[in-house]
Amino acid sequence: MFFIWSFIVFVYITMLVQELSGVILISGNFLHLCSMEKAHKLALIFSFLVVFYLDASCQSSTEKYKTNQTVSYKEAMDFYRSKTINNPKCKLINYGSTDIGKPLELFVISNKQIFDREKLAQQGTAVILINNGIHPGEPDGIDACIKLTEDILAGKVILPDNIVLAIIPIYNIDGALNVGCCSRANQNGPQTGGFRGNGRNLDLNRDFIKCDSENAKSFTKLYQAWDPDVFVDTHVSDGADYTYTMTLIDSQKDKLSPAISKVMTQTFLPALYDGMKKIGNEMCPYVNVFEGTPEKGMEAFLESPRFATGYAALFHAFPFVTETHMLKPFPQRVEATYDFLKVIIDQTNKYRNEIILARKNAKKETINASTFPIEWKLDTSKVDSIFFKGYAANYSVSEVTGLKRLSYDRTQPYEKNIPFYSTYFPSKKTEKPNCYIIPQAWKEVIERMNLNGIEMSRLKNDTSLNVEVKYIRDYKTGTRAYEGHYLHNKVVTETDTQQLNYFAGDYLVYTNQWKNRYIIETLEPEATDAFFAWNFFDGILQQKEWFGDYLFEDVALEILNSNPKLMMEFEEKKKTDPAFSKDNWAMLTFIYQHSVWYEKSHLRYPVTRLIAK
Repeated sequence: MFFIWSFIVFVYITMLVQELSGVILISGNFLHLCSMEKAHKLALIFSFLVVFYLDASCQSSTEKYKTNQTVSYKEAMDFYRSKTINNPKCKLINYGSTDIGKPLELFVISNKQIFDREKLAQQGTAVILINNGIHPGEPDGIDACIKLTEDILAGKVILPDNIVLAIIPIYNIDGALNVGCCSRANQNGPQTGGFRGNGRNLDLNRDFIKCDSENAKSFTKLYQAWDPDVFVDTHVSDGADYTYTMTLIDSQKDKLSPAISKVMTQTFLPALYDGMKKIGNEMCPYVNVFEGTPEKGMEAFLESPRFATGYAALFHAFPFVTETHMLKPFPQRVEATYDFLKVIIDQTNKYRNEIILARKNAKKETINASTFPIEWKLDTSKVDSIFFKGYAANYSVSEVTGLKRLSYDRTQPYEKNIPFYSTYFPSKKTEKPNCYIIPQAWKEVIERMNLNGIEMSRLKNDTSLNVEVKYIRDYKTGTRAYEGHYLHNKVVTETDTQQLNYFAGDYLVYTNQWKNRYIIETLEPEATDAFFAWNFFDGILQQKEWFGDYLFEDVALEILNSNPKLMMEFEEKKKTDPAFSKDNWAMLTFIYQHSVWYEKSHLRYPVTRLIAK
């Protein structure tokens, strides 16, 4: 095609030059008329040149992966923009900025030429959202989606009318523009690629709940606008060696809504595996080794809401992560991703009614549920078995460290059943309140609630309410920074009932919403990825008012003498805690914290549960 357009443009320009050479001899008026004609021809040539440039660019973009190179950010966006020219089925939509000021854009193919989510839902259309380049050094999905789009629009791949395909060309634009040869030390191509961190050096696949980045905020707007039925996040794995090019993470079955989990495990997931096998690109579950090597067993990956698929699960999508094997050649990985995306389009269309119904039922279940899990653990007492094609693991002495070194021998392939731990159980649950109250002072939390489309009302007047409060009685904090935070975990709370003052404009969040999972898993402080865990409420952890030790001595004695029970606790603590009994400040603090002088707001979690007015 490139050479065809070159030839056409060359011939046309030659003819025009010949015509223009004769115009010089013509009279002024006639020259003016001929000039107008020539202007039209020049405009036509300009159009040819534009199409020629775009066509050549697109051709190189769709084939570039075959030369062990991935497309650049500019090449990718030029490709998608070219597909919207004079094509009412395609649309490129801007959903806001990223941390480096570039727009986060979504490319949508809709055969019905409908780009309104509500109208599509009314027609029973399913939406598949594909997210690429969250880790730009893992660009397989970026190139696979370009190839897929080209083939759909050329008629080589059929996109059913009841399926809308929405593609994020590159999510981490920041990292994609930070191009180098060496960000993925052990990966087999491409020659150059982007960097994992974004403009703020954040791993965006840990940012979906906390939403620190502008990328994540724009993604949230996009995701909530489209409410996808099926969500795919494309990646490249590392770790063990094995025969498969494609491995798959399906959102952990036990934490999905029962309605979705049933369709996922019994219908949709088996169909995806069968579909890949039939086209000759067999895949296996993500190789998350249990004790060092696959043959000793694997465990299903538990993606909490900080991850893309964990976030999507909160909103009852069917979420997947493709993980191609980093040791396989880049062209092979791109084509495996391409194959999977074709299969998921076909199987989403085949089971479209079941998927849509399961999501509808899941939303109803979530509205009506009274108890919600907020923390999960692997159940090692329950083990399944999967058929796995791997390579024998060998151990030798490392020439570098002198210690034991693991390697895989590709001359010794094996095929056998291996243990697979795929069951998780809720280690913590919470009862759903009728309503949460979020004081307006906590603006970062309110912002994220709004971004996620959580319905909230506001108090019209200052008022006093009887509420259930939680005190943070114990917690552990990470000793190293993790994605810009020092995460809290192992949170222990104590519940009390108090009469608190609220102000006009404070927020009420009623739990009669289909987005209850997001509400509860962010607002309950014990939840794995709660806003408390991510330091949104750290202000309550610091005591603000204190006492003067020598001045408080007399008051402390009076407090103990007037409170026999406290006196007994104080004496017992001195007997059982030698360090306490030798620390004057600690003993006075103990008494102070059991007095009326101690501030009740210290360690009191500010999001409360409404009991009665």
